[in-house]
Amino acid sequence: MRIGMLLDKPFPPDPRVGNEMRSLHRAGHEVHLLCPSVEDGRPLAEEWQGIHVHRIRMSKTFFKKAGALVLRVPLYWNAFERPFRELVARERIEAIHVHDLPLLRVGLRVGRALGVPVVTDLHENYPAAVATYDYANKWPGSWLISVAQWRRYERRAVPAADRVIVVVPEAMERFQGVVAPDRMVSIPNTVDVDEFEGFPRDASIEERFGSRFTIGYLGGFDRHRGLDTLVEGFAQIAPEIPEAHLLLVGTGATRRGLEAGVRARGLADRVSFEGWQDYKLFPSYVRACKVCTIPHRKSEHTDTTIPHKLFHYMLLERPVLASDCLPIARILEETEAGIVHASGDAAEVANALRDLRNDELRAHLGARGRRAVLETYNWDQTAKTLIDLYASLQQNRS
Repeated sequence: MRIGMLLDKPFPPDPRVGNEMRSLHRAGHEVHLLCPSVEDGRPLAEEWQGIHVHRIRMSKTFFKKAGALVLRVPLYWNAFERPFRELVARERIEAIHVHDLPLLRVGLRVGRALGVPVVTDLHENYPAAVATYDYANKWPGSWLISVAQWRRYERRAVPAADRVIVVVPEAMERFQGVVAPDRMVSIPNTVDVDEFEGFPRDASIEERFGSRFTIGYLGGFDRHRGLDTLVEGFAQIAPEIPEAHLLLVGTGATRRGLEAGVRARGLADRVSFEGWQDYKLFPSYVRACKVCTIPHRKSEHTDTTIPHKLFHYMLLERPVLASDCLPIARILEETEAGIVHASGDAAEVANALRDLRNDELRAHLGARGRRAVLETYNWDQTAKTLIDLYASLQQNRS
């Protein structure tokens, strides 16, 4: 089957998109991806691990502004629709796969015009995510960007797709009575074990942090990530655990505020801000930690999605300290791979970190996590649902 994918951000490095495309390619499908090239110098067309990648050049300003305002001014949709329609026609695409909500309208318009079924792959609860973004909560973004408008758009567009993919069962509940259950599947952000463990180890990272009681976080620095709670919890245990060190890998809107808070507490030499790092370095950073964290603030958004990092941590046998967002808490309680704390409760974070100084406890939780990934939460298992979805689409077209 010839599959045309549509992605609203540059590729690589998105792990979910890469995993899905590789699996479909290995299953015998021909995959074409259309995505933006945002002043990154990447070629407009190239082959990536057997996948045909096609790119549209655009400036960073257009990418950010037009993408954020697409429901008010459809310039962003217009930039994708013509090249995607041409790609679908030229390559005789038999199924359209749209990653996340913003470009779903484009996929539906092209699919209807050319008689091609559409799969929507909802990486997250997009309207709820928008509600957490700084730019949508400060003027003029708060005036220009309407969460209610995004919800209305989602409610119109998602039911029009032939198949709907979500990342956790909790996200399916949002569409009860709107999308028939037999048209929805859950495909979580699990880890490709061979790829992740196959990245070269960076000994310098493990040497810098591995000898201390290093508490790690990898990912974005947005308000909903709850890093302020993690920093406060760390500050509570820092005086009593001299070897404790906090390692924060990533960047985002809250980084400056977090750095200022760390300095104000006199902890600048106890907290490392590593900035954004190549995905291939993630295993080395995880291995350098004794405990890995997901302190997300509990919300509609975080209760209906799951981060890749959960399975990265578990695979490498690191105990997970995470807030009580529904999908994360469900998996940690089911697998006994970590400790769950109340969202926003720095005292609970501190108490859990005190408990996790115990070598035997960390080893037990880490071993449980790795076993759960190798048996269940790995991409080889997850991909079977995706392959079955496309088998059913192919059968319907034959």
